[in-house]
Amino acid sequence: MEENITAVAEEPTVVEDSAAVVETTEEVVPPKKKRKPINQAKLQDNIWGWVFCIPLIVGTVWFVYSALIMAVLLSFTRFSIGTGTESLMEYLGNYSSHIATTRPIVGETEDGLLIMGEAYSDPFVWYKQIFTQTGNMGAVDAAGNPIMMNVMGAYLFNTVFYMIGIPIGMVLSMFFAVCMSRDIKGGNLFRVLYYVPCVASTIAVVYTFKLLFDAQGVINSLFGSDLNWLGDHLTWNKVSGGNSQAVFMCTEYWCQGIIQKSVVVIMSVWKGLGGTIILYVAGLSGVNAATKEAAQIDGASGWTIFWKVTMPDLYPVIFYNIVTSVIGGMQIYAEPVLFWPDDKSLTTISNTSGYVSLIWKNGLTPPSEGGNTMPSAGAAYGMFLAIIIFFMTLFQFWLDSRKKD
Repeated sequence: MEENITAVAEEPTVVEDSAAVVETTEEVVPPKKKRKPINQAKLQDNIWGWVFCIPLIVGTVWFVYSALIMAVLLSFTRFSIGTGTESLMEYLGNYSSHIATTRPIVGETEDGLLIMGEAYSDPFVWYKQIFTQTGNMGAVDAAGNPIMMNVMGAYLFNTVFYMIGIPIGMVLSMFFAVCMSRDIKGGNLFRVLYYVPCVASTIAVVYTFKLLFDAQGVINSLFGSDLNWLGDHLTWNKVSGGNSQAVFMCTEYWCQGIIQKSVVVIMSVWKGLGGTIILYVAGLSGVNAATKEAAQIDGASGWTIFWKVTMPDLYPVIFYNIVTSVIGGMQIYAEPVLFWPDDKSLTTISNTSGYVSLIWKNGLTPPSEGGNTMPSAGAAYGMFLAIIIFFMTLFQFWLDSRKKD
């Protein structure tokens, strides 16, 4: 009897527990999210943002990415100007048929350089020419034969030589930036004066340096010399009075060419100094002052503070300057051509022209001026330069990642 009463008494408790479970279940179900009202002001800002960005996006896609794709395709063809009835777009529209077509040679020089037309069905013909094309260095060997050199190697060496100015400019700009970052009288005036060459016309700067380095110019007057920096057909044989048949001794490329390229390096360093200084001054303003003060209290010297505190904080600016300077340095073209107008010949080695000159000579210079007028060849030379720049930049980022690790 007592057991039944107990069971009956417990039954309401079970019902209450079930109701509690139902209530708990209802509480777990999240309420439906209310749709947020559209922020009209933010929407309007986004629309205007896209309105201003669309012209830049369209321009970049059309003039950069589309042009890049067209150049890559063109580099595997033998498209030339004035030898067919098709336009460039029509030619690329029939791309597959042109790749498989072999046309006869229209013209060819003694060293195998294609002047016009198509000689092979091989789509890599221009890329092979990059490594095989040779040019005359303007001298003869003991047997009276002209001394030849790989054209790409010579022009690439010129380009790399000009990049000597990058570390020189980095060191000088760092020195001036540290000086200008100090609280000195007239510091802002010095910053403006050093930045003026950056906004000056390249043509004006080149012709100013032509006057400075002329045989009767200011530089020779200061040093009491009569060296013709801009061109005197010097060879090391003439300088030393020797008669060696070695390529290094009897060609202008390795003597007068070095002197001429040095003038361009000096000018480039002077012209680009201001922009780099501004970046370093901005970077120095962000160096942790508390860390420097703590190092001073610990008795660290100024040199130690610079290397252990300032340089690590300044590393992102240094890395940015190196990457952009290398990319820009590999594309140098205007300065050497303004100093010494190129004869545009593909069969003669230039003492000063950079690699970019090969793109112009192969792609747009007519044969009557010693060029090729083969945009397909110019595109191939351009793609090869892009590959070089890409791997150089990749290598710099790899070094940067190792430093961070």
